[in-house]
Amino acid sequence: MGATRTRNAVAAARGTANGRRNLIFVVAVAVIAAAVIGGVVYTRALADKPQAGGTYATTVRSDGTVVAGSASAKVTLDVYEDFLCPYCEHNLEIPYGKAVTKAIADGSLRVNYHLLDLLDNETTPAGYSLRAANAALAAAKAGRFAEFHEALYAQQPTEGQAGYTNDQLVDIGRKAGITGGQFADEVKAGTFDSEIKSQTDAAQNSVNFKGTPTVLSGDNQVDISKSDWLTHLTGAA
Repeated sequence: MGATRTRNAVAAARGTANGRRNLIFVVAVAVIAAAVIGGVVYTRALADKPQAGGTYATTVRSDGTVVAGSASAKVTLDVYEDFLCPYCEHNLEIPYGKAVTKAIADGSLRVNYHLLDLLDNETTPAGYSLRAANAALAAAKAGRFAEFHEALYAQQPTEGQAGYTNDQLVDIGRKAGITGGQFADEVKAGTFDSEIKSQTDAAQNSVNFKGTPTVLSGDNQVDISKSDWLTHLTGAA
């Protein structure tokens, strides 16, 4: 049963073959005129300057959950993502990422981010999902999770490519405004690898987890295909 659940979760993260081909076409159109660096597509704007984005408080729990926003927020969500997951990018982050960031920053929303490595074997060589999630936890500790999270999805690698190296992830962090050496040390050491693997195992053993992205309000699945899901939850105009 565990193996079946893993296969189903990975399938949900990857989508069908036809859906993937359509998605690749959309991505290809979106990155016309982008520079190819190390076999991975960077958009020029993101490569040339620090990432913009809302700033909000984050803490990293001992289990690796990134908690973004105020404990007094009206709504708390649990969001499960993999930085290689195309549906996390196109169904959640592109249409709603900025609105989620704004809601966290203005105190109306709190998000528990669970960063997974479900697709860790889908890059060549394997390992990008884990590297990216580890770097994101390090960015959260450095106070730049919003900017780093946005940057990784804005320049998401494609399955089958190499994904970003640790040095490239450190550079993305620098452009996101992270200073000092601790971030680079944690990225290169894989400081949070065990927490990410535990998060992934826990997600796959949860009846509420339906692949990435999964967005939960309590034990209830949030239907992010409805364009008003966030305003419905937060009551924002």
